[in-house]
Amino acid sequence: MLPRFLVHRLIYPLHERLRGRSTRTIAALYRTHDRGTAAQLQLWHQDQLMAHLQHAVQQVPWYRERVALVQSPDDLALFPLLDKQQVRSAGLALAANAFSGRLIPLATGGSSGEPLKFWSDATRESSQLAAKLRSRAWFGLHAGHRETDLWGSPIELAAHARMRRLSAWALGVRLLPAFSLNDATMERFAAALRGTDLLYGYASALARYARFLQQRGEQLERGAIKLVISTAEVLLDADRAIIKEAFGAPVANEFGSRDGGLIAHECPRGALHVQHDAVHVEILRSDGSAAPPGESGEVVVTNLWARGYPLIRYRTGDRAAWSMNPCACGLPHPTLAALEGRMTDSLVRDDGTRVHGLALIYILREQPGVQRFRCTQRADRSLFVEVVAAPGTDHVALEALVRRGVARVLGIGTAVLCGFPAELAPLPGGKHRFILCEVPEEVRAR
Repeated sequence: MLPRFLVHRLIYPLHERLRGRSTRTIAALYRTHDRGTAAQLQLWHQDQLMAHLQHAVQQVPWYRERVALVQSPDDLALFPLLDKQQVRSAGLALAANAFSGRLIPLATGGSSGEPLKFWSDATRESSQLAAKLRSRAWFGLHAGHRETDLWGSPIELAAHARMRRLSAWALGVRLLPAFSLNDATMERFAAALRGTDLLYGYASALARYARFLQQRGEQLERGAIKLVISTAEVLLDADRAIIKEAFGAPVANEFGSRDGGLIAHECPRGALHVQHDAVHVEILRSDGSAAPPGESGEVVVTNLWARGYPLIRYRTGDRAAWSMNPCACGLPHPTLAALEGRMTDSLVRDDGTRVHGLALIYILREQPGVQRFRCTQRADRSLFVEVVAAPGTDHVALEALVRRGVARVLGIGTAVLCGFPAELAPLPGGKHRFILCEVPEEVRAR
């Protein structure tokens, strides 16, 4: 690995310039915002949102057909909500006509179904990388600090081939596979983590490796890793605690997606700050109205920098709530009180009504002996519960507890089948999901 100061001062700036990105310029703007007030940031945000909406109506065919005129940021409400299927159908009709930059084809990992293909541009990518830099700087980390990613998306694995691997090495970034975690692979992680400042990865992969260390009575050197960032999945309190203990480092949650961008990031005080100078976030009830602080709703995002292929009022499929109180850290960004996972992480009761999967997650995670689990509701509404149990756990007693919990959440008429595998394989994208529902959408909408 190259010296940290050399990467920070020379290699990283050169890398971004060669990639045609303005990451460091936007990061400097973000740092200015962080030193300002919430009112100052909101004025900048409103101006940026207004310019973005006007650009979309003037330059993007799909929006021009649907919105006649934008006169204020409040006219965002004139724009229809945009979901993945609409993006698939629209294709390049969502691209700006007079955009002078290069459109960059991207795709989601497809962990919740068919991957979504869309386009980005250098400025959008720069803004998201700048948001990462800014959020990590809250913890005293910057470009040049060495990073290890516990990751498993085929997109990232392909991106680390050949020249990209050399680029990652020069920037001090390693990749460890999250999709093939077993004792043999995890035994090699400790050596790979030597010299790492930042550990970044899926919540499930981080927690699994942390439990592996705990079961072997091992800990990484205290203070060697300065920060662990959990991303891409719901981070349960129990997983956060064991990750913090095993790695001897603070744990921060990152909330975002490839299509929605980096939406929010925890600060050192534990508040989840929306990246208010990168995205505009709405939290909406099922009827499309704004959810008040404290009330859960769907996260709808507008990336403020995506001029080439604007996704305005894009439905992320995630649920969250606005915080009732500002964070005492002094940052001017609004905060989220809770992340509740995906809208599709819901289950259907035996009477046909829908309940969010968190109702079952909260029960299962508290059961003694439960280390990992996945609940799959089949099309016939039966439930298959897979539990990775701690050694020595009484499977018969645990199954009885699971069945009682399912009955409370889904009703006594729900058929339950339990399995106790040694491990749970991640989904094709490398992620873990606690809840999978195969009940047809028209039933789940009730």
